[in-house]
Order: sequence, then C-alpha cells, then structure tokens
Amino acid sequence: MIPDDVITQIRDAADIVAVIGQHVQLRKAGRNWKGLCPFHGEKTPSFNVSADKGFFHCFGCAKHGDVFTFIMELEGKSFVEAAEGLANRFGIVVPRIEEPPEVRRARGERVAMLDINRIATAFYRDMLLDPRGEPGRAYLAKRGVAAEVAEKFQLGYAPAEWSVLADHLKAKNVDMELAVRVGLVAHRPRSGGYYDRNRDRLVCPVIVPGGEIVGFSSRIVGVPKPAEDGSEPPKYINSPESVVYKKSKLLFGLAQAREAMQAQKRAVLVEGNFDVITLHQAGFAEVIAPLGTALTIEQVSVLKRLTEKIVLLYDGDRAGYKATMHALQMCVEADVEVLVARRPGHGKSGGAGMLADGVDPDSLVAGGGAEVLRESVDRAMGGIEFFAFEVWAKARGNADARARALEDAGRLLAKVANQVKRDLLLHTLATALGVDMAVVRSAVARAGSAGPANGRPGGSTGGQPNAVHGQNSAGQHPHAPGERSEPEGPASGAGTPPSGPAPITDELEVIMLLADHPSLIATAEADKAFWLLTDTRLQAMYSAARAGQSFHELVAVHLPSAIAEQVLSGKYAEAKDPRASLVAMTRNLEVRKTEVGRNELKKSLADAGRSNNRELARKLAQLAVAERKGDHELVAQIKESLASDETTSSPGKQVD
Repeated sequence: MIPDDVITQIRDAADIVAVIGQHVQLRKAGRNWKGLCPFHGEKTPSFNVSADKGFFHCFGCAKHGDVFTFIMELEGKSFVEAAEGLANRFGIVVPRIEEPPEVRRARGERVAMLDINRIATAFYRDMLLDPRGEPGRAYLAKRGVAAEVAEKFQLGYAPAEWSVLADHLKAKNVDMELAVRVGLVAHRPRSGGYYDRNRDRLVCPVIVPGGEIVGFSSRIVGVPKPAEDGSEPPKYINSPESVVYKKSKLLFGLAQAREAMQAQKRAVLVEGNFDVITLHQAGFAEVIAPLGTALTIEQVSVLKRLTEKIVLLYDGDRAGYKATMHALQMCVEADVEVLVARRPGHGKSGGAGMLADGVDPDSLVAGGGAEVLRESVDRAMGGIEFFAFEVWAKARGNADARARALEDAGRLLAKVANQVKRDLLLHTLATALGVDMAVVRSAVARAGSAGPANGRPGGSTGGQPNAVHGQNSAGQHPHAPGERSEPEGPASGAGTPPSGPAPITDELEVIMLLADHPSLIATAEADKAFWLLTDTRLQAMYSAARAGQSFHELVAVHLPSAIAEQVLSGKYAEAKDPRASLVAMTRNLEVRKTEVGRNELKKSLADAGRSNNRELARKLAQLAVAERKGDHELVAQIKESLASDETTSSPGKQVD
C-alpha cells in the first residue's frame, strides 16, 4: 500500500480543478466550479467541483469523491495507478509498494503497453530524422508540414523494412506478445518470429490528455505494392482495440487541441489526421478528427464535456456530405450545439456552399485559403439551417434529390428526443423547405420506424404523452412485474413482423442485457428497471419474460425485425459483471425520468401562466421547489391535491 502520509501529500498537491478541467469544461460558480457530468448524460450542468474541499459531486447521478476517485472512475484505473499518475504530474515520489499478484499483473500489463507505445514513438521519431526516413520527410514537405508541427504531434516514420521495429523492441527486452496486442508487430505465420505492421508509413501517435500514447494511426507514403491477391494495402492502419486503445472514444489531436477548444468554446471536426495537422499549422488549434471511423456518440460526449459547440468541416465530396449528415445526427442526439461551416467553392475567394468535389480543408489551406476558411468557420451556420438553406437549395430542381433530402431530414429530426424541441424544428424545417409540415413529419416517422438507428422515437409516432412516465391512458402501468402480458401486434408465427418507432436506446439496452443474462430477470434490479421503462412493448416483453417466456420468442412478436436482431445480437454475452451493468443502466433511466418530469413541469407552469390560472401556477411552483429539495412527502401531497382538483386534472396528469 501507499503510505498514508504520501497519499495526503498527493491529495494536497493535486489541483482538483486542473485535473478535472482536463476532461470537463468547468465554469466558476461562486466558490465552486460547475460543468456537465462526465459520468452520465445531462443537458444542464449538475457536476460541482469544490477547490477548497478537494472533492466533486454530481447532483444528477450522485457520483462524488476526491481527485483519486475521479481518475479511477473516468479512466478505469486502480487507486495505485491513479495515485502514481497524480504523483508523477505534481512531482511527488511514491515509494515502491506491494500489491496482490492479480492486481499487479493487470496493472503491469497496462503500464507495459503504454511503455511499448512510448518506445515505438521514440523509435519512429528517430527514424524520421535518419537517412532511412527520407520518404517520410519528403511526404511532410509535400504536405507543407513544418518541423515544429511534426514535433507537436510527435510524428515519425516506419521504414519499409520488415522487422526493424520488431528487432528494436526485442533489443529493449519488450514483451513481444504485448507488442502484438497493441498492433505494432504481428506473428510470422511460417518462419516464426515477428514482423512490423507499419512499413513505409508516416506514423501519427494517438495522444490522450495527460500525455499517454495509447495507439497509432499510420499513413502509407510510398507507392503501394499490391498484395499477392492483387488488393491494394489500406491507406491508413490504426491500432486494434486493446486495454489502452478504444477507438470509438478517442479523437486524433485532442491532447493538442484541448486548451484551444476551451478558449475558443468550440471544437472543429474534420475527417482525417492530416486535415488536423495542416489546420493546426494554419492556426486552427481547436481542430480534431475521428480515428478512421464515422463519428460516434461517445466521441461527441467527450467533446460536449470539453467545449460548448461543435463545428463540422468535412470534405466537399459525396462522402463528406454523408459524413456531415451522420455527424449532425450524432450531435443532435447528444443535444450538443452543432454548426456546419459554409465553405467556398474551389478556386473562389468566398461564397456559400460545400467545397467542390475532391477539395478538402487541407487542400484549401495549402492553396493559400486559410483566411477564407477561417471566415467560413467563424460564420458557421446551425445544423438545421445548413440543411434547409444549403442541402435543400441544391435539391430543388430534382425530384430524386428532394426525396433523398427529405429522408435525410427525417433521420436528422428523428434523433431529437425532446418532443417539444422536435416539433419546433419540424415547423422551422417545413417553413424553410417550403413544404407542408405533414410531409416532413411523415419523413421523421419513417426514419423512426426504420430500425435501430440509435433508437429514438420518431415524429408523431413517438408515443403517448403519458408514456414518458410509464403509464397507459388510464394512468396505470400496463403490466406489473410478474403479470403475464398479452402480445401486442401479430401473434408469434403470424408472418409480418410488427412495425413502429424504435424504442429509446437506454431502454432497449436493458432488454438486450436481460436477453443475454436471463438469470437477472425477476431480480430487484431488473424489477426496478421495469418500472422505469416507458415503451409499452418493452414493458410487455419483460412481464412475459418474468412469467417464463423467452426473449427469443418475444422479440419477433413485439419488435420490428431489425430491432429484434439487435436484441438477440449477443452484445452483452461477454459482460464481466452484468448485474453492475444493469444497475448503471437503471441509474441512467432514473436520470432521464427526472429530466422528463422537470420538462413536463416547466411546460405545465408555462401553460398555467398563459391561461392566467394563478392557483394552478402556485401549486406547480410549490411542486417544483419540493422536487428540487427532494421532499418526497410534500411532493406526494401536492400531486394528490392536483389530482383531486377538477380544474387541474389535465395538468396533473402531465406532472405525474
């Protein structure tokens, strides 16, 4: 164990605001600091950090602790790893400690992987300066990358030789099997030994805030040599998933862009590594990119914690347009402000519209258009406005293009979980497009029922008003745990699978977990989750499963085929602690229910104000205060009063 006096020394030296500020955008709030909680999804800040007391607390999910707890929870480290990392950062020497063998083994493996990545990075950087690194230097010169920018991103070069890195790692007494797992080398299938995965490539280390190198993204620089089957090698090779490398959660350039993102209050998202590097050199220090995949909701969540808005700056070709639409959907679903830079056409000094086909931000900057691009980013328009005035304008004269644009609009708005906000956007988009609102609403409804597109109810088919509280029209839960439910829709084996909007993602994940771990059904944790479900199909499925039916039989009865396949995909079959996963999912459902209740209460208050019903407004205001204070007895009394008052029976249903 680490001696108590050393732990105290680390805690006293570690600036909790600075440590948490690397991961969360914090704002001063009196003596404390506030930001969006990194441990659960939320729209308004409830995460508080006290510099004086040295602890954090979230009033939304009740997560709390000190600087050690924060690092352990967020980065998945043990206490010892968190303490040693903080000690190293703040210049404190930690004496050697004794640990249980299994803890030491797991911790040692992660540390060893990071150390292998560090050794490889140093090797690649040396090779870039070596005579063998001429192809890498020539490529950087061609892209106009200066030496100081190459240093900032720790760029290196992997020689074209087959085992130069493998030999170097052996000479450093590296565990070669760990080197295989982090994706630097691979087994020789015939002769034995190892060969380098990166050859004749410009190597870009993936660095996380705090300085650790968790992986690599390498780009081929020479003339690609076809494989034996005639196929071309991939342009980029990215590290495989490992203990230290989770591609869906990482962003290239985040460590270099974090401070600029917080200062500029925005993140500029581009498609590729070299877009990031070139734009940083041109003064766009807040630029980042996904790592070879489409933008994920996890990456958006990371950015949401660190900055206020995301500006999309993708290429102007068809692939860039598709990437823009996908990113818009992810940002809308995460409820983060998203803008799209209106970019000049190729060879022009200004004007609106996407870049010409094949022209990317990197090329524009290289051609002397940095100031034009800066103006475009500064004047980026809202995501919905971009769609209405840019995409639709280009589709006006073509019926097929208009149909595709409406489908894109439907997919975009189907991601908006808040019904009121969705209706406002429906009206805005219909007005801007010059089409009937019913046409746009129909497109949203189709998108919402098209399958597991991240599971948000779509359009006017998004459920009954009381569904958000898990009630039917009579104000009662359709089926309590243990009651056998009657199938909704066609009976099993009736042929046509049921249709309808996709369930909310958080609720569907609970059913997916229970389908993979039926032993959790009828436990206290599962029953608690049941009472938080708002989708009547999922409620009925759980009730039937609790009564002895199999989810494998139930999904075909209650869900569209695409969603049924998702439930039975085995996503959680290998979960190490499914019960803990269920508890975490239930906590998320509780948070969402609280947010929905607050929104309904705000709406009821606004309605009471518009109708000049002062008595109702007074009671609703009392209810809001009682809920905020957590006075459950007073909340129950006020709700009972609202329910018994005939003049307020309709608003009373909304707040229940």
